[in-house]
Amino acid sequence: MSIALQSAVGAIAGILAATTASADIFTEPFDAGVNHVGGWTYGIAVSYPASGGNPGMYQRTQGLDTFAPQPRTTGDSIFTGNYRAAGVTAVGIDLNTFAVDFSAADRPLTVMLVSDNGTPGNVNDDWAAYKIGPQNVPLPGQGWKKFDFDIPSQSTTLPAGWHTIQLGPNAPQNPDWNLVITDVAQLRYFYGDPEFFFIFQMWTLGIDNARISYTPTPVPGDTNGDGHVNAADLLAVINSWGACPAPPATCPADLDGNGVVNTADLLLVINNWG
Repeated sequence: MSIALQSAVGAIAGILAATTASADIFTEPFDAGVNHVGGWTYGIAVSYPASGGNPGMYQRTQGLDTFAPQPRTTGDSIFTGNYRAAGVTAVGIDLNTFAVDFSAADRPLTVMLVSDNGTPGNVNDDWAAYKIGPQNVPLPGQGWKKFDFDIPSQSTTLPAGWHTIQLGPNAPQNPDWNLVITDVAQLRYFYGDPEFFFIFQMWTLGIDNARISYTPTPVPGDTNGDGHVNAADLLAVINSWGACPAPPATCPADLDGNGVVNTADLLLVINNWG
């Protein structure tokens, strides 16, 4: 690269501000305060003990009278919305069963993606796509268990192992996977198979580390995949200027894939800055 071009690039770098890289996972640890992301609830009042979580603070529900506990989100958050556009790849949660009247045995944890069928506030036509996981919910005394579920958000048809269930009397008979995956109204977990019948019991439960993983959409000019085009990408182009090395070496600064890092790649960075 010529001295003149190096000077010009240096000037551009000084003018354009670098931005913070985006993460590919978000975790709600329930650490402090009450404004936790996702509005997680079992449906009754909760507390936040300062210790005993996985680790530290956690959300505790006591005296829950239900046939099947269902920790779930309320309102809009990073846990809801268009999973396909966000590139969601997985969701997960940590659970603890402190006490239950009879037994929590042989209940696999199920993940449910709930659709409001385009009518927020009307639960009569709600439905969900769900997948039963391989792990059973924790029994009293077993402590915290970690659960993670792959979310095939880029699939355009109902993925293998997934099923649908009507949650309201007016829910569609043959709901479309594309409708829920592009507009998840609620993320919910279900203690057991949601098609089974269970007796009512009293439960004392804990949740911690509700999480969602996603793959940021590729951005033109982004050499390092952090979701932003900034000084790091500019420097990558400068430092890789010229012909790309022979395979199997990689050449991430060759943004247009023509085998050489040159002015065209530099312009891709500049034109997509931010």
